Amino acid sequence: MKHTNILHQSSPARLWVSEEETQPLPTLAGLAFQVFLAKHELSLLAVARAAGVPMLTIWRITHNAPIARWQAAMVRAGLSRLTGVQYRGGILLRRNG
Repeated sequence: MKHTNILHQSSPARLWVSEEETQPLPTLAGLAFQVFLAKHELSLLAVARAAGVPMLTIWRITHNAPIARWQAAMVRAGLSRLTGVQYRGGILLRRNG
């Protein structure tokens, strides 16, 4: 009886999984920001207007894309004006911004 050593052979499934592109998991900073907005019933547009930044800036925070340090400061100030609460969650910053 001949035995085939399966451990040394790549299975088609293993090869398929290793070549599959994956979506990155959402980070806690983006999720924390979204939870804060939901808790205070704030829209992206309302936050953008209160902060004096483009709505894309707020969208970038929710998707954990980096923004400039000055934009983050404006967003935090806008959130404080809208809610009376200081947002202490993370915001991803650009290295040179």
